[in-house]
Amino acid sequence: MKQFIFLMLLFIIFGCDRSKDIDNENFLNKLKKAPSVNISKENLPEWLVVKINFLETAHSKDISWVKVRIFKGKWKNHTVYFISDSFSSCLFCDVYYEDGENIIWPADGMEFTGFCSTSKNWKLIYEFGEGVFLF
Repeated sequence: MKQFIFLMLLFIIFGCDRSKDIDNENFLNKLKKAPSVNISKENLPEWLVVKINFLETAHSKDISWVKVRIFKGKWKNHTVYFISDSFSSCLFCDVYYEDGENIIWPADGMEFTGFCSTSKNWKLIYEFGEGVFLF
């Protein structure tokens, strides 16, 4: 378990740092500093509620050591949602536009780097689980 946490921590720390052009304040620091506004499920988009319900059900047995956080921000004049699930092996697989469309990152990494450096106005809008969160 300690090895898994260490590897995840390394991945998270270096996951966005793919370019020298990234601002000093990296993406994970943006999330770490994001204010918490805790929006109730009934006030979230329907597609996101479905995703949350699925994750809560999937992690119900492990809730004491799982932490899932959902952030809302802006990128390229779009509202975007970032779901950080401590069980997921893919840090940036659950990034969505406001309509629920999953953002798929091109293999060259350029758009991904742009997301890390230019996304803004992040807020923690929903979380569940009692586990430790890595950032």
